[in-house]
Amino acid sequence: MEKVVLKAKREIIPFPELYEKYSMDIYRYSLSILKDEDDAKDAVQETFFRYVENQKTFRADASQKTWLLVVARNYCFSKLKKADNNNDSIDDDSFDSIYELQLDDRITLQDALKRLRPEQNELLFLKEYGNYSYIEIAEITGDTLENIKIKLFRTRQKLRKILEGSL
Repeated sequence: MEKVVLKAKREIIPFPELYEKYSMDIYRYSLSILKDEDDAKDAVQETFFRYVENQKTFRADASQKTWLLVVARNYCFSKLKKADNNNDSIDDDSFDSIYELQLDDRITLQDALKRLRPEQNELLFLKEYGNYSYIEIAEITGDTLENIKIKLFRTRQKLRKILEGSL
């Protein structure tokens, strides 16, 4: 006998409440990737614009928040790719406002995070600041659970080496 698993439909939050509830999360997430406040604000607008455009096709397989973060992620990495293609540099000064922890004489956490690739910053942000589970991060990034665990482990190792001054 074949086992049938039905996914429960998730609650659909009305747009005004959805915006109020998740816009700052999307802003912080976008800022962790883009490292520019204006670009992060654009990402929030674009994310909700795309939601409004496509909300009729939203199937509720994932939560609305996960869907919004996936849209924001796609927008941010697309923007970074365009910036790389145009040889534009992203301003790192505004990134300082995200992370406030500092280590005394050596290197600040802010400086160490700037040395990580955008994908590494994204994973750290989702896990450490967004408090997402490994499963949720895999869902957002479209990666496997095992790859997320490995990538986060390696990212933490790299960050540790940077903070210790060996990179």
